Amino acid sequence: MAKEPFDPRFDPAFQPGFEAPANPAQKRDSSPARVALEQRTEARVPVLSDDSEEDAPQVSRRPNPFLIALGAISVALIAGGLGAVQSVRGIFTTENISVDLDYISLNMLIFAAPLAIALGVATGIGVIFIYAIDYKKRHAG
Repeated sequence: MAKEPFDPRFDPAFQPGFEAPANPAQKRDSSPARVALEQRTEARVPVLSDDSEEDAPQVSRRPNPFLIALGAISVALIAGGLGAVQSVRGIFTTENISVDLDYISLNMLIFAAPLAIALGVATGIGVIFIYAIDYKKRHAG
């Protein structure tokens, strides 16, 4: 039965089949996890010559669908909050005030409309912040 290599994500001392070396200097040099990690990173690093840079495949960056959804939710919250503010304002600016809403629903609408606007603005700022961080990562030196 072949001995399975250690999982490089975890310390080998806590994995089955680990045998501590007698010499501490040997432990530093021949850690199975470090060797496996170095082999994995060497396999991932592509070596490109100057001639093959034009031939390298272009990776298309698709926008994050969750950020797009958050942006749409932000716009909906702001629009809904502004619409609620206008409807409450319209109730109190008419000459014949006939409130179709009960007292509790009207108070909830009065307090919820500004909160929806604030939450929409905060969500929009958060989305812009995430895009700014992503832009900085892509265009950093």
